[in-house]
Amino acid sequence: MLKDILESIGGFLYKIFSIKDYSYKDFNILLLTIVYALGFVGIYLISILQDEDENMYQRQLAVYLAGLLVVIVLSLVNYHFIGKMFILLYLASLGLLLICRFSNSLPIYGWSHYDARRWIKIGGDPTAGVDNKGFEFQPAEITKIAMIIFLAKLFDVCYKHIKKIWVMLLAMVLMAAQVLFILIQPDLSTSIVLLCMFAVMLFASHVPLKFILPFVLIGVPSAYGLFWYVQQDYQVLLRPWQQNRILAMLHPELYPELMYQQTNAAAAIRSGGVIGKLLSGDTGVRGTMFVPVKESDFIFTAVCEEFGFIGAVVVILLYFFMILIIIRIARRAKDYLGMMIAVGAGALLAFQIFINIGVVTSILPNTGIALPFMSQGLSTLVMDLILIGILMNISMQPKEEKKVTVKDEFEELDL
Repeated sequence: MLKDILESIGGFLYKIFSIKDYSYKDFNILLLTIVYALGFVGIYLISILQDEDENMYQRQLAVYLAGLLVVIVLSLVNYHFIGKMFILLYLASLGLLLICRFSNSLPIYGWSHYDARRWIKIGGDPTAGVDNKGFEFQPAEITKIAMIIFLAKLFDVCYKHIKKIWVMLLAMVLMAAQVLFILIQPDLSTSIVLLCMFAVMLFASHVPLKFILPFVLIGVPSAYGLFWYVQQDYQVLLRPWQQNRILAMLHPELYPELMYQQTNAAAAIRSGGVIGKLLSGDTGVRGTMFVPVKESDFIFTAVCEEFGFIGAVVVILLYFFMILIIIRIARRAKDYLGMMIAVGAGALLAFQIFINIGVVTSILPNTGIALPFMSQGLSTLVMDLILIGILMNISMQPKEEKKVTVKDEFEELDL
């Protein structure tokens, strides 16, 4: 009896970890090195940027150090086992978004900062206002990973029917249900990132282009028309402050108060010069100090000011190589599920990087989104490290190289 129980437990653990099946030489140490190089640069910048909260960089450092253990453990968890929980992950994500929107009382409830209800609080005092000390996190960060795994597994389960339009429509409806509750928080930037990630995963899923193309042909002109519409006085889709941010990007001279953050960020970036103030020995006042949210959404400003143009290029190149490594993981994945998870992860990180740097350099309207692995923000950091752990596991289960024989070659030629 005891032997049977132990064998059952052992079999279950093997399904989770599958340690004997991994190729440890394929443990992607380069990806991990890049992630932690970016992380420690971010920690250093946070340490010199923090104002009232002197423990900010210490918390970030503690999460990074603990996160290394999380990455290693997750690299041993078989991503196929994680994929089996795709329905649970979808429901959990949707449940958290509903709590964020509708719950107002202990023990778990939605919480607002800057007129945006994007956080969930656990404990604390809902009536304490800014003094509420409860634990908080952003459920949208969980949604990002949950939807990558859910969509990858959904397409995997439906792969035999991938050439039927209902598969694409089902994925679109289920994705829209999640994005809707993020959009009304309001969190337009995360909604855009999720939709872009979905578009890339849809394209990579082998859904026929004849189904995708009509949406592209309709969507591109519609997006242009929508962009024009939200600039009009009578538009009802965006809140006034969201509309004003778009107008400020198009006409910065008319909205100096709204461009304050990006204008000061541009001045700080220029002041860094070629090699930056840190290497040049400049000990004067930092322009970054006049940029709100400098330790989080606008941390790339500090990169440019402290390390200059050269440092900024190095950071961008590190991100570029990180995305290339993830693409390589996707190409070498053992199966369709692994490929789709890696594609979703790469798309998610790439769009977050593009939007963050685009906002800081005034290419895009000002919107709050973190720079992966560098911005201060514990819930975002934890989710990003979890994603890296899953990618490490995919990389350790590479596609088996098929030994090609003369017989195989003749069979391929139908000889």
